[in-house]
Amino acid sequence: MTGAEAEPLRVMSYNVRYASLDQGPRAWANRRDGVAATVRLHRPDVLCLQEVWQDQLPDLRERLPGYEWAAERHWGGEHTPVGYRPERLAADSSGTFALAPDPTAVGEVGWDASVPRIATEVSFRDRATGEAFDLCNVHFDHEGTVARRESARLVRERFAGGAALLVGDLNARPASAPYRSLVETPGPFRDARLAADTRVGPGETYVGFDGEAVEEGTDRDPTRDRRIDYVLIRGFAADLYAVATGADATWRHPSDHLPVVADLSASGDG
Repeated sequence: MTGAEAEPLRVMSYNVRYASLDQGPRAWANRRDGVAATVRLHRPDVLCLQEVWQDQLPDLRERLPGYEWAAERHWGGEHTPVGYRPERLAADSSGTFALAPDPTAVGEVGWDASVPRIATEVSFRDRATGEAFDLCNVHFDHEGTVARRESARLVRERFAGGAALLVGDLNARPASAPYRSLVETPGPFRDARLAADTRVGPGETYVGFDGEAVEEGTDRDPTRDRRIDYVLIRGFAADLYAVATGADATWRHPSDHLPVVADLSASGDG
């Protein structure tokens, strides 16, 4: 199958919310089936998760048997696993790095961040097209302004050339400095929402259970684009971009973030 004939590569970013934060109806035991069902509904070829705490990934592995995983938990906190369909993608290499001044110091709190942050990187080969690309799944800090800015710089420098995807929760709005440094000239990526031929869903990715999303940049953004979760692309065209808004039978969302879904095809401009 040639690249022109191949089905688009479907990529999903989904912040699933830490298991330890909620009790009652919002407890992880009451949400995990809904999270997995949301993934199965959209059938991504690549699944990038954030806020995966301790034993949440085993629950999702059990409920998503069609995926292999690039994941590594270095300590008792969050990790950012990447699931992929092995019939579509081969993972040639994978690893993690710290969002910190020393990327090898996994578990270290970087700059003014509130907690240690790590990113997962995977070098993929698309079995349908033969194309190779790099992917980075990130969760930038929700409190540290310097940490978000420096995390963007670190990723920008680390993934400077070739086809690449930067996926995850940046905790920063489109008007913010971290986003602009990644997307606007001379930023190395394009925003799949802006590049997509077809766009579906709201300009908001954080719904909250009883809180509010990060407000960074909102006052400077007349379009009211309030996203903090992204699929950023280089060397790809975006056929479809969607923010999925499905709720469960009780009208609750499975997580306090909405999943972002993008259908991509190789563009050869990486």
